[in-house]
Amino acid sequence: MSTQRHAARVGSTLVAAMLSIDCLAFQTFADEDRSPELASQPPHQQFQFNTPTTVTYDQDSLTGAADQARVYVADMGNHRIQVLDLDGQQIGRLDDQDQVIADDSPHSSVPSIQAPLGIAFLSRSEAQDDRLAGLYVNDVGRHQIHFFRPSPGNPDDFAYVTSIGQPGHGNGTELMLPRNLTVTPQGFLYVSDEFNHRLKAFRLDPDNNYQATLIKTLGWQGTDGNFQPEGPIIRGVDKNYGTDSSHYDDYHEAPNKRDGFRIPQGVTYYLTPDQQAMYIYVADNGNNRIKIFRANTVTGQLTLVDMLGRFTNSDGNADHLKRPRGVRTDPEGNLYVADTYNGRILKFVNLSGATDPEPVRYRATLQSDAQSQWQYGQLGIHQVLMRAPVTAATEDTAFQLPNDHVPLVRSDGSFYREDIWAWGQFYGNARVHLVSDTGNNRVKKCWSTANGDDLIRCSVSAGVGGISHHEFWGHPRNLPGQLHSASGLAWLGNRQVLLVSDTPNTRISAFTPQGQYLGRFADTDISYGVTGITAFKDSTMQDRVAVLVASDATLPWPYTGDSSLRIYDDQGNLDNIFNLGYRTSNLPTPPISLSDANYPVSISVGESSDGQSYPVFISSFGNQLWRFDFNSIANTLDYIWNAGSPDPQKGNDLGDSWQLGPAFYAQGAAGTFDQIGSILARPNRVYVTDRRNQRVQLFDPATGQHLGQMGDGGGTYDHPPTLVPDSFFLPAGLAWNDDQQAMLVADGFNMLARAWSDPDSTPLDADGQIRPGYLGHWLSPSLGTRPGGLFDAEQIINGGGYTFVFSLISNRITRFEWSELQP
Repeated sequence: MSTQRHAARVGSTLVAAMLSIDCLAFQTFADEDRSPELASQPPHQQFQFNTPTTVTYDQDSLTGAADQARVYVADMGNHRIQVLDLDGQQIGRLDDQDQVIADDSPHSSVPSIQAPLGIAFLSRSEAQDDRLAGLYVNDVGRHQIHFFRPSPGNPDDFAYVTSIGQPGHGNGTELMLPRNLTVTPQGFLYVSDEFNHRLKAFRLDPDNNYQATLIKTLGWQGTDGNFQPEGPIIRGVDKNYGTDSSHYDDYHEAPNKRDGFRIPQGVTYYLTPDQQAMYIYVADNGNNRIKIFRANTVTGQLTLVDMLGRFTNSDGNADHLKRPRGVRTDPEGNLYVADTYNGRILKFVNLSGATDPEPVRYRATLQSDAQSQWQYGQLGIHQVLMRAPVTAATEDTAFQLPNDHVPLVRSDGSFYREDIWAWGQFYGNARVHLVSDTGNNRVKKCWSTANGDDLIRCSVSAGVGGISHHEFWGHPRNLPGQLHSASGLAWLGNRQVLLVSDTPNTRISAFTPQGQYLGRFADTDISYGVTGITAFKDSTMQDRVAVLVASDATLPWPYTGDSSLRIYDDQGNLDNIFNLGYRTSNLPTPPISLSDANYPVSISVGESSDGQSYPVFISSFGNQLWRFDFNSIANTLDYIWNAGSPDPQKGNDLGDSWQLGPAFYAQGAAGTFDQIGSILARPNRVYVTDRRNQRVQLFDPATGQHLGQMGDGGGTYDHPPTLVPDSFFLPAGLAWNDDQQAMLVADGFNMLARAWSDPDSTPLDADGQIRPGYLGHWLSPSLGTRPGGLFDAEQIINGGGYTFVFSLISNRITRFEWSELQP
């Protein structure tokens, strides 16, 4: 457990005044450095990543000896950059210990890195000016880009040169969550300014104190002058889905669709061998496409020449990118894509030839679509797959939110190669690729054939495919007391114990309020997929614990694997198991079942009116809210009602058959959900987070009638420009503070835990919205992933006079006191 004290500034877009957060007593736990326990592991497993987002490398270091190579990984949850060789061994890091200032730096101090989401490396052999060679870090906590020069002789030493940017929505170097960038040989910096939905191009001038001059800003500006999310590409509606179209001019009535971005992320460049043409590729994540620009090699100016969204895959079928994040090229001009929400990596043969001559033609038909040479992978969680031999056999194809896909290329333009065995067959001179498997907290090696036409396989765990050791880099986050991803929190008041359900590890971990690990609640794995968890008082005022299991392996045949609700006493002794699928199977709505993609998500138990019957509210993945009544004396669970549904006008982006609707980027209809979340049962209302509709919905606990909402709501993925009480951004967790009579919300990517006065009696306004008194928030997004920072606040609970918050990117629990609430 670590205790930290920080002084930070809250950005001008969050509050009008500077708020001091000195002398705070918040504590963090479950994120400790556990490397001493890994000393017996092979070198590439003697450390752990905490949400590794971006991978890059120094091409000049690929001399042929694996231990001489330098690979850089943005270890975001640990707010540092890891330096590895090509055996995956940790050989250095960029962290707070690096305080050297470069001789030509215009600065007198080195900034701490708050949240390194993206990194880029410009090698000396690439750079036209050696002074621009080095490591560039997108620090989304500070909304800056930091430039460091690694020591040629020591991979653990870095010298700070300069930083670019400050929070804001305007011109110049104002940025808001600059996610990724690429640095070209000429010294142009192309930055995806994610929360501003735009791409900015800068020129960095080493002759003028490394001043950054804005060259170009691309995106769609609203009438207020700010750049806004635009450009939805909807199947069957927009031009690039095969309707009558042949030119960009077809967008003359909707230039926002052509020019707009919605969550720009990965950026890369390709310089033709004759160095006369350069292309910039930008992953337009929210629009499920990659925008391709031609860049002037002298001025850096950009011209849109192509878009890649729908394509023909290697099987000859129509396919589509889904939330692409990472893009990279090789010297042949091939494009490599981390297709994040499809859980796969892709290769496209050089597309640049298709963009000449200008003006560029649109891809009007399936026959003219780009075709992928290969696509590889599927969504999968490592800890889950490795529990059974059948699923372990496909673990090489499993990715969880792949963020970057990087082919390794030497400075002479040749590919870095290795000999490997794959499923009993030998492959010589295989090309090597690296993938940041973000959701699995590891970096995977992958190998394509000598000619690059096919991907052979990616790294696997010991015992899979005849491999005797773990090939991937970074030890899994499955050590005792460690969290991979928490899906629920519960507080046992009598024992003063915090319970945390960890879905990928199929366990519930118990902690003291100070963060001391007490072991597993129920003293065993709960297979498969423990999801929601809550605690409630029985008639004797003893704590009981209700646990949701997505697929319960302990249910008898033929019900084995159905979803269940388990009831435990506060010591972890099982009282009863209720089959949720059986109880919901004969209704006009899909049952609660993993096989129906409607597994249980979250749970809240209301107060009993007679000391034995308790209302139990459960949300399920199919965007439904359910009420059951649990009788603690008779040990029965009876279905009462269900409410909610997805909005058909929004469609969905789930699974292989995803289909966006015409209103996908809009707030869903009242009473519908788009990614239902946590529940809070109160006497007068039931509150449920509606994550991608950016709101909390209200229902009548007795009848299930929809009553209204809290929050203005908004379109899917759209970030509010300022922090105001009525604007959520992907809210997730809910809790109640009885001492303060306050409702608590873990407000996702606003990166805050927030508090409102009791909303239960707040009247609805004319818009069907409640606006209870706003009390404040913990703590500050400027802390990034450092202790106290809540980069993606997911779960929240109150207990023992404290507020506990789980942060997804840092995989940690943070404990706040009420006095630390920022007004």
